[in-house]
Amino acid sequence: MSPRDEFHVLLRRIGRWWAVDIPSLDLHTQCRTLEGAEDLARGMVAEALGVPAEVIATKMVVPELAPVLGPVAEARQRRAAAVAAEDEAIAAAVHELVGKLHVSQGDAARLLGLPTSEVAHFTPERGSALTDTRRDAGPRPSGPAPGPPRPAVAVPASGSRPGLPLRQRQTSSPARPA
Repeated sequence: MSPRDEFHVLLRRIGRWWAVDIPSLDLHTQCRTLEGAEDLARGMVAEALGVPAEVIATKMVVPELAPVLGPVAEARQRRAAAVAAEDEAIAAAVHELVGKLHVSQGDAARLLGLPTSEVAHFTPERGSALTDTRRDAGPRPSGPAPGPPRPAVAVPASGSRPGLPLRQRQTSSPARPA
């Protein structure tokens, strides 16, 4: 058995129980919880193959619930793709802002609504694409300082600075006179 072998476990709801079937090994059992089903399936496969249960990989499949669970899986895939697209856009923006326009990491972080540590993550190392133009090119402090929280997206009022959050007005309460 190679570490990449994965055993498909088919689950079927029978009243308050789960029927557990491992077709590739012709193994069948039942249990009360999904957690128990996974543990039981892994143990059954391990015993049948004579290997430790920790090395067994299982893929739990509930065919009758596919219409309910399918849209969730698809949404998670779309979210992962959106996160990857956002990371690419941020990397391109950081490269442009910091690498080409020489905007500081702190200012780039503020413009992008990110902590400076995240901008630093997307900034190329000093020796790779950018050159260090400091006179005292000694060692840098370890790690960037924490940045501000992400600003709320707001339409800037005329005359306000783009990319920065609008300040909230304080209102006086009857308990606190103005």
